[in-house]
Amino acid sequence: MSILPTLANVVTAAGAAPARARFAAALRDPAGVQRALLMRTLRANADTAYGRAHGFASIRDAREYTARVPLVAFDELDGWMSRVAAGEANVLTRDAVRFMEPTGGSSGFLKLIPYTATLQSEFSAAVMPWLFDLLTRRPALIHGQAYWSITPPGRQPAHTAGGIPIGMQDDADYFPAPLRALLRRGLAVPSAVASAPDIATCRYLTLRALLAAPDLALISVWSPSFLSLLTIALDEQFDSLLYDLERGTISGAPARPDLARQLRMRFGRRAPQDLGLVWDRLALISCWTEGHAARALAGVRERFPHVEIQGKGLLATEGVVSIPIFGADAPVAALTSHYVEFLDPRDGRAFPAHALDVGGTYEVALTTGGGLYRYRLCDVVRVEGMLHRAPLLSFQGRADKASDIAGEKLTAALVERALDAAMRSTRINAPFAMLAPSWTPMPHYRLYVEAPEWDAQRLADALDQELHAAHHYELCRSLGQLGPVRGVSIRGGDSIYEHACAERGQRTGAIKPPALDATPGWERVFECRPDPVLL
Repeated sequence: MSILPTLANVVTAAGAAPARARFAAALRDPAGVQRALLMRTLRANADTAYGRAHGFASIRDAREYTARVPLVAFDELDGWMSRVAAGEANVLTRDAVRFMEPTGGSSGFLKLIPYTATLQSEFSAAVMPWLFDLLTRRPALIHGQAYWSITPPGRQPAHTAGGIPIGMQDDADYFPAPLRALLRRGLAVPSAVASAPDIATCRYLTLRALLAAPDLALISVWSPSFLSLLTIALDEQFDSLLYDLERGTISGAPARPDLARQLRMRFGRRAPQDLGLVWDRLALISCWTEGHAARALAGVRERFPHVEIQGKGLLATEGVVSIPIFGADAPVAALTSHYVEFLDPRDGRAFPAHALDVGGTYEVALTTGGGLYRYRLCDVVRVEGMLHRAPLLSFQGRADKASDIAGEKLTAALVERALDAAMRSTRINAPFAMLAPSWTPMPHYRLYVEAPEWDAQRLADALDQELHAAHHYELCRSLGQLGPVRGVSIRGGDSIYEHACAERGQRTGAIKPPALDATPGWERVFECRPDPVLL
């Protein structure tokens, strides 16, 4: 086995130490660190179009900032973002926009977030302390390779109308430039695999590379269902993968005949149920563990029963809110990255990170070096405790009542628009149609339609196609993390829905069936009649 990954990890840990020291200091002085971050961001961008419009130059503290600059959602920034995408400079930031990363809006479809050098350094300010914690608290990770899945596979090069690249060019872009080459030395799967022409090819090349890395020590993915789908592909293609590993039939992937023969002697033509037997040095899996992702964890634990799983913090396309630290009861606020405000859901008042109540729930708003100012992330967190003076935050869900069972982030407004378009294209005008999540036999959505069975499925198929225009939904469907929408024919939809909501304690006069209801359990209500079940 090569010593290069170990050397790369040792030097990476040393390179991450200063960021970890700054983060540790911030835990004891969140007010001072956050105040300095805010003022630095405002001064740097005072002479932008957005900064001049909101008087950044004369803002002296957080109180004036809150009074002068409005809270915004992405859709309210559409005009500003269009100018950025067209290539206009100094719109939101003095920093040049390096690329724009796709995400989803609350009522629209594809949205693009500008990434600047400052924003990338802000991500690094959170990722590096986490990486340092990993390598120093779990020393086994130092002596093996890692698999990082960050950039969506199969993404093809694209640019905005103004020529700005769309999407990260490399997974290592989350890390500081001096450490990127080192990190690549420790990667089991080359970043070039993400440029494969389709998802199936990308999975195959990923598995081929992973089988050639018996010293694999760390797996970092977002959704646990992504990893489960990778294991299914391993089961289906194990024999072919061993053939390629033995013969070196894939260009750029050296043959490993001894390793291939060893794997075949141990396991035959099928991968073992316990994949820790294939990668016996695998020490940790990092993935989402909160919210709906918790349902998908069972499949990962089944295939990796003896491997530690660490939940990720709250990291969005727009910015990072929290990072996991070993020994803490929940991820800790990423105080050295962006200026963060916490909005009380009862009255909308904004609180800084150092003034939160333990046990309280808050919506997160970010101000970042990428040009987002008091941006409502729509993620809700609960304060589980404090680490020194910094809040420990658990993810509770979406403030916009989005449904997010595999990372698709569907909102009622988005589904309403897609459903309206689907009804027009199919000419099916159902008096009741509601989309709801389901987890069996795999995560998918069911469209409950007051229409004959054939029409119910036709409308579901049309809705599925419309939803593909939403970036996160299309990505989850292409990765296989979500199945297609299934149409379910029902009768008396309004009456059934009203009865179920009344059982939950809602006033019947205020009940209005939505296009999307993210509450689990609707299959028991609509498909197990006549007795409705309390959700």
